[in-house]
Parts: sequence; structure tokens; C-alpha cells
Amino acid sequence: MYPQSHFLFPFLISLILIKSGLLDWKLALLSGIIGVLIDLDHLIEHILLATKNKFSLADTWNNAVHYHRFSERSVLHHWLGMLIIGLVLVVVSFLNWRISLILAIAYYSHMILDHIFIRVKPKYVLRLKEEGLFLQIPYYELVFDAILVVGIVLIGFF
Repeated sequence: MYPQSHFLFPFLISLILIKSGLLDWKLALLSGIIGVLIDLDHLIEHILLATKNKFSLADTWNNAVHYHRFSERSVLHHWLGMLIIGLVLVVVSFLNWRISLILAIAYYSHMILDHIFIRVKPKYVLRLKEEGLFLQIPYYELVFDAILVVGIVLIGFF
């Protein structure tokens, strides 16, 4: 999934928790940002495995979106990583339960999105190559993002 989906989904969940008084706007925004930053493991994977342009964000992006030269998934994206992160979150919850909650929302919403849609063969609505970067957005992701935006707007106003 693209970064906008990984931001919108945890942000929407956090907005719901704002309405219940568990979080505030800063933490909700932080949850969405962390949901996107989890994909920095693609950059780490690229740095470790690429033979040239190791530190190129453009090459990292194109590999993740178009070429798929590497597995693209560090231990964070597998069941063992989810278990380890879960144990870390339990420990963090004893120190600050709100931080643990936003980290859990960001991380597990990211994993849910990646694991739900990984098996769906996409039909692309948009395929572009602009300035050397590939962009291939499937229909289901556009629809999902639209639903998330509507949910955010509705929760934000009511």
C-alpha cells in the first residue's frame, strides 16, 4: 500500500479514540506519521542488498513499487516481528500507555493493510512514470483511501 493509506488508516482509528477521550490530536497525527515511517525498512533492505545506488530514495521507491528485486519485507513485516513488537509494546505500556497505544495503532494497522492486500492481484487505475519514479495505484486502494477520508471528515465534524 502507498504512504497515504498507511497514514490515513491509523489516523482514522486515532480520531475515533480522540472522541472517546483516550488520545489527543498530536498523538493521532503522530500515529499516522509512524504508520508511514514503518516502511523505512524498505530503505534499510535496499541499503543492505542493492549493489549500486544504495542510498537512493528513488531506487528504493521504484524497487518497492515496480521492480520488486528484493523481498521488501524485513522481520518487521512478518509474524515474528509482530510478536517481538507486541512484547516491546507491552513493556512500553507500563511506562506510558498512550505512547504504547499510538505505536500499536500505527504498527498493527500498517501490518493489517500490508497483509490484507498483499494477496490481491491489483488492477491499476493509475500507472505513471514521472521524473524516473514509478507510480502504480490500484483501484481498491483509491476506493479505500476515499472511504478513509470520508470517515476522517465525518469524525472530525461530528
